[in-house]
Amino acid sequence: MPRIGPRSLAGQLMLVTAIALMLAQAINLALLVQSQRHERVAAIAAGAAAQIGEARERLELGVPVDRRGGFRRDRRDDDGRRGRDRIDDDDDDDRRPEDMRRRRVLIDDVPRFRPEMNEWPELAYRVSRHLADNGVAVQDVRAAHMDAPAPIAAMMARPRGAQIVAVAARLDDGRWITIRARLPGAAPWLGNMLLVQTLILFALLLGPLLFVAWRVSRPLSRLAQAASDTRPGVEAEAVRESGPEDVRALTRAFNAMRRRIHAMLSEKDHMLGAIGHDLRTPLASLRVRVEQVEDEALRDRMAATITDMAAMLDDILSLARAGQPVEQPEPTDLAAMIGAIAEDYQAMGRPVTLAAEGALVSRRIRPSSMRRAIRNLVDNAVTYGGSAELGLSRGSDGSVTISVDDKGPGIPAHRMADMLEPFARMEQSRNRNTGGSGLGLTLARAIAQAEGGTLTLGNRPTGGLSARITLPPEG
Repeated sequence: MPRIGPRSLAGQLMLVTAIALMLAQAINLALLVQSQRHERVAAIAAGAAAQIGEARERLELGVPVDRRGGFRRDRRDDDGRRGRDRIDDDDDDDRRPEDMRRRRVLIDDVPRFRPEMNEWPELAYRVSRHLADNGVAVQDVRAAHMDAPAPIAAMMARPRGAQIVAVAARLDDGRWITIRARLPGAAPWLGNMLLVQTLILFALLLGPLLFVAWRVSRPLSRLAQAASDTRPGVEAEAVRESGPEDVRALTRAFNAMRRRIHAMLSEKDHMLGAIGHDLRTPLASLRVRVEQVEDEALRDRMAATITDMAAMLDDILSLARAGQPVEQPEPTDLAAMIGAIAEDYQAMGRPVTLAAEGALVSRRIRPSSMRRAIRNLVDNAVTYGGSAELGLSRGSDGSVTISVDDKGPGIPAHRMADMLEPFARMEQSRNRNTGGSGLGLTLARAIAQAEGGTLTLGNRPTGGLSARITLPPEG
């Protein structure tokens, strides 16, 4: 399953912070919209209650009502003539929309609601409370609203979300005072304000977070690279301490651990080398004394045993030197190397073949050590698998793989990892004629690791074992 999201520490911090900030802003927007809605309803209710109270006073003063239900009032033209005018719209258009600007006041026996309007109980309750607080006695209050039709909405100052609101109050005489008004939608600047606020918060929070994440991740990347570059027998420079104190402490601990590991490996290599060298002298003395044995058969068996011990010591010394390489790396043609190895075995009559003549594949390696590792794999293949086939391939990433395949019984899967350990053998005897010393694969793995590569074992689908030395891309 592919991983979704950034992999780096800085990317994950940025993503988590951005998500948290977006959620916080979404909650903030919901609270602001809810608060604005309550304030808007309260303002509409206050304006409607005031208009209902004013209309009730006009009715009590005897202001006439025309046939359409609107109040009439006297006015004089500029020439002094008297006339009549409907009080449908107030002249104070500078009032806020919540104050019921562009209203109509209608008096009728029933509420003057449009059929498509929806009841608005919350507004009706707030208007009735305002009327009661102002001492205006009414029998009932109803409220309704609807979205403003497109032509009406287009004429309004802010058409988005425009509504038509109607509030009706029934008087003691049974008549209804209906206040109907056209109101624009909520202020569009709210969303823009939150967008600008979010961008500012992003800049103020993510910038410092990115800097802190960079200070933490950069030394961690250096630590990872240093751990990857660690090689047996190579004492690397200490990683420079930087970043926060926690990361500095980690760097100090890593440097100390690497020094201890290097000292431990060096001590192990020196110990193995000393044991090998110290045993050569008594073995040489035994070889001289065995020549004095008169029984020829016994003498030959003793000489063979001494030879096996000397060969085992050579393997131990080679394993010790693999951790402390003396040979210097040099450019080497791997195709020519494995071709020469195959020819040497063929000249001795051994069943060793070359898979194909490969193109020039050059690597900077220690040729003598690598030749020893390949020969160990070939010896194992011929001894246990009856034959060996050498191959060389280049990976798409620039890596190079040297393969040694045989046609033997292979190795059980549960024993595969054990075969790479020192002195591990499928054949339990210690006779080199039947099983060897058990250091061949261990030595080959140590040489491959000294070159920055790996040694892997695997059973072939067609039968037999495949041993592969993989060298990493150059650079």
